[in-house]
Amino acid sequence: MSHNFKPGDLALTLATKFRFPAMSQVELIVFLREDQKAEEPDGNIWTAPYDGWVAGRGEGEGYGFYKPTQLMPLRGDFEHEQQKAKEAV
Repeated sequence: MSHNFKPGDLALTLATKFRFPAMSQVELIVFLREDQKAEEPDGNIWTAPYDGWVAGRGEGEGYGFYKPTQLMPLRGDFEHEQQKAKEAV
């Protein structure tokens, strides 16, 4: 399964982190590279510990930070490409 995410995509978390349990639906906000700095809404500066996505669940529910492999996309259909090609024959 491809992890070609973009900001605004919805995903399921595959790991429990911060306030979000595994299998929580989140919206991807921004991708940060390792050591990239970002300003939190309260004005604090935060440094990414690894390449990953800032993800949120809605107003007031906070944010989490996930490696792309800790997220499952919630868009498109989830059939494997090879299976789809077989059905078309």
